Amino acid sequence: MTRLGYNTKITVGEGRRPAVHAFADALGAKIVTSPAGVDALLLDGDTRIGFAYVADGEALTEAQLRLAPWLELAVDDVGAAARRLDGMGLPRVEYADREHPYFSGPGGFVFRLAPARATTS
Repeated sequence: MTRLGYNTKITVGEGRRPAVHAFADALGAKIVTSPAGVDALLLDGDTRIGFAYVADGEALTEAQLRLAPWLELAVDDVGAAARRLDGMGLPRVEYADREHPYFSGPGGFVFRLAPARATTS
């Protein structure tokens, strides 16, 4: 069986760093910055989203990032998480799937919120 691993990297312009930090706060994620300057958002389940920064003019545009793979973030309370993200001004993304809220994150990557699945031991 194959599944996604524990690490994801998104490259955004340096000017997006404050928005990435606000995004982490809205998700309740801790940030660890590597010696190379990559901010890793530590999520439940030992997963990480790394944000690598480049000069703003070198980053992909929001339109280009919208064409990149989309992420799904599993949260305990979809409604509460969506309100926090709305409160920080993240734009919603219209999509055919109406069961999940979709957002454009800092720099333009797209993600949806989904309910966390209960795990059994």
